[in-house]
Parts: sequence; C-alpha cells; structure tokens
Amino acid sequence: MTQAAVALDPLTQGWFNHGSKILELVERHRPKVCVELGTWQGASAIPVARAIRRWGGTLTCVDTWGGDLNGGLGSLQSPWMLLSCVRNMTQAEVSGVIRLISCTTLEAARAWTEPIDSLYVDADHSYEGVRADLRAWVPFVKPGGLILGDDYGSDLYPGVKAAWDEFEHERGLTLARYQSTPPDPHGIQLIYGTV
Repeated sequence: MTQAAVALDPLTQGWFNHGSKILELVERHRPKVCVELGTWQGASAIPVARAIRRWGGTLTCVDTWGGDLNGGLGSLQSPWMLLSCVRNMTQAEVSGVIRLISCTTLEAARAWTEPIDSLYVDADHSYEGVRADLRAWVPFVKPGGLILGDDYGSDLYPGVKAAWDEFEHERGLTLARYQSTPPDPHGIQLIYGTV
C-alpha cells in the first residue's frame, strides 16, 4: 500500500494533519517502539500502525478518550470515544500492532519503562499540558529517536507553540517545522526532529 493510499483511508480522515509528512518520517526512521499521546478516533494511529507493522513495530496509544483538547477530563462516564477508536482500529485491521492505554499521559509516563524510538505528542493542547508531556516522555526516547508534535503554531492553541519553543531552547535542539499545502487556515504546523 502506498503512502498516498494510507493517507486517504476513509477511517483516518479528520485529525491527521500533515499525514504525508508524518508517514515520510516514519518510513525514513523505521521506528519499532512508537508512542502516541492523544489518539481520539485513531486518525493518525491507523496509518502509522500500517507502516510500522511491516518491520515489526508496535504503537502504544495513550488517551483518556473522555477529555478535551485543553487539559480537562470532560466526561469520563461515557466510553463511546474509546469504543469508536477500537472499532476504527479493528476495521482497519491494525489492532494487532496497537496497544491502548486509557489514562492521562502523565499517569502512563509514571508507569512507562521501555525505550521509545518515536514519540508523537498530540494530547493536551495547553501550554502546561504539552510542557508536562515533553518533560515526562522525552527522557524515554532513545538518542537519535524521533519526536513529533501536531498543532504547532495554531492560533487556536498558542500554548502548544510556546511549550515546544521552550523545550527546544532548553534542550539546545533545532527542530523542523512543516506546513502542509495548502496551509491550514489556523496555521497548524508539524514540529519534529531527533533527540
């Protein structure tokens, strides 16, 4: 299956901003242990899982499946989002390479022990949330491992840019920014690089 075919899969429509660039980076780095913070309905997880299963990779998706984009927990009473995500992954035939962890990203980080090859940060979109996710999860990323973040530069979530810029400065990194064509009306970019 080509990258274009994966990006156009109807199950993955929605929030898979910069999908072709993400898949290009996955192909180039060939990560085996991947973690995605913030999965919602699986729009990014499904095509990434399809790519990494070719070389024996696994993807761990961490989400509350009950929160909102700015750090709130929303209604944890209704599992419909988790059930919908599982259904999408099952229909896409990728559930064998995906592990779902239903909790906050910080709770999951406290229990995590495995070195990570690729980390995708797209959970809590507040400054505090992105900053906390970067501080909690990046130490698990292997040297030379890939880190990616969505919603960078968005006028809807200014905290995302502020947190990534601070992290980049503190770590002495030079991360790349990528804007899809046509540009997103809210300025959403992908930020990525290696640690």
